[in-house]
Amino acid sequence: MPELLLTSDGKQVLRCPLHGQAVSVGRSSANDLSVPDDAMAPLHCSFEPLGGGRYRVVDRGGQGVVVGGAEHEHKDLEDGDEVRLGHLVARFVATSGESAASPRADGAQRTGILRTRPGDGALTRIDVRLRLPAANGGKSIDIPAEGLRIGAHPDNDVVIDDGFVSSFHAQLFLRGERLFVRDLDSTNGTFVGAVRVVEAEVPVGSTIKLGKAELVAESKESEEKLDEPSGAGPWRCVDLHTADAAFARTFAFIEKVAPHDATVCVFGETGSGKELAAQAIHKLSGRRGGPFVPLNCAAIPQNLIESELFGHEKGAFTGADRLRQGAFEEASKGTLFLDEVGELPMDVQAKLLRVLETRAVRRVGGRGDIAVDVRVVAATHRDLVQHVREGKFREDLLHRLYVIPMTLPPLRERRADIVHLAKHFIATLSPGARKPELSAEAKKKLERHPFPGNVRELRNVIQRALIVGDGKELADKDIVFVPVTLAEATLVGQVYRPGMTMDEVERSAYKGALDAFGSASEAARALGLPKTTFWRRATALGLLGDKR
Repeated sequence: MPELLLTSDGKQVLRCPLHGQAVSVGRSSANDLSVPDDAMAPLHCSFEPLGGGRYRVVDRGGQGVVVGGAEHEHKDLEDGDEVRLGHLVARFVATSGESAASPRADGAQRTGILRTRPGDGALTRIDVRLRLPAANGGKSIDIPAEGLRIGAHPDNDVVIDDGFVSSFHAQLFLRGERLFVRDLDSTNGTFVGAVRVVEAEVPVGSTIKLGKAELVAESKESEEKLDEPSGAGPWRCVDLHTADAAFARTFAFIEKVAPHDATVCVFGETGSGKELAAQAIHKLSGRRGGPFVPLNCAAIPQNLIESELFGHEKGAFTGADRLRQGAFEEASKGTLFLDEVGELPMDVQAKLLRVLETRAVRRVGGRGDIAVDVRVVAATHRDLVQHVREGKFREDLLHRLYVIPMTLPPLRERRADIVHLAKHFIATLSPGARKPELSAEAKKKLERHPFPGNVRELRNVIQRALIVGDGKELADKDIVFVPVTLAEATLVGQVYRPGMTMDEVERSAYKGALDAFGSASEAARALGLPKTTFWRRATALGLLGDKR
């Protein structure tokens, strides 16, 4: 996965993985990557995906963007390119070396795989071991997070020398929550069961044959049930993490629907992790070897959305100087993720419905249909049923998308995840081996915040804190939130209830803001009031003690 590695005066301060999405950068806290530097524009630049792990940096503030000492309006990035971001330097790394194994609650790496248990259909994570041939003692060994290299050469992790095994024959490794074997261009090949493979998944109980040697992937006696999670947690499903037992059941649901090609529609607020859920469905499916193509329907001008979805022929309209494949064709043999599908215009909805029914697209300006083999995962933060009633969404398209609905709860409804995910982001975004700790005051500040921007907002808050922090501890002062409106502040509780007086309504609003932000100055700013006015009224209402 490509990433940005941020440094300050030569010291690494932050890792920013690039998940195939655009990343905005500027001094405003509303950006995906907030750099507190007055020399930068509120929106300074953005890193735009080009497909295949490639990225382009684009000037957004009218100041130009400096790459390798030269100023550009935009530049396609190459591995090692350095982009100046105020007092920071961001080095583009085309491929990061992160491990795909699952983390244990104690911080160690798990070597487990996911499977649905026969009989009751429960989703379980099973620790896997490799049983060696009798010539190697027939013992079983654990599979470490970094995997095992097998061959005749003494430098291998598992040495098998029977005259038919190549020097470096095969590699066994974990990807996400599944076990794989990869042949290392051996002479006699690598077999899973009776099938010769270059790279393939290894189900539990399968025999891996190298030369005359046979190794078996076997489970340990214990297994962890995930669809009835205990308080042991935390849990992980590909790149989704949680310490909330109720949300962990969603992981079981993802595992169960992933192998099927039925359309999934993911509902949830902005920033709640809908794209990560779609990626998990893709990576746990039989289509994981194909492309995952995300398309944000809300971010594309209406006059271009049809071309983006279905492609166009050369000369189809002004500016169409070449043939272009659409998202459906690009996602062939893989998964197409249609984010914010509720924003599609009605005429495009009709054409999307036809594609979902016929599994064929017609490019703009084209005369013939092109068959497509695509699994569709849609997502929206809209109430599509209400949209249908209002005439904004086609009912027949709703039924086509609503084959398997799934809802992701907002972060405020899974409070156990706030500090848990904050620690996860610290671990994954910090560039060094030593990770800063969250102070007790910082934890309390995070837990009081309503997070209207959900997990995305939390990630951005931690990114900024890592940049401005001292590298040892993230303190209360390092945690900065985007100011919210009164409407957003009411997320922490209903302001009005029947029977309340105006004083009681006002007290509820003031108290909700204080509970959410922890201090009178921040609460006043969130409610759009002068601090003195807020302090005077809150004191009269008996709400202020030491929260000044």
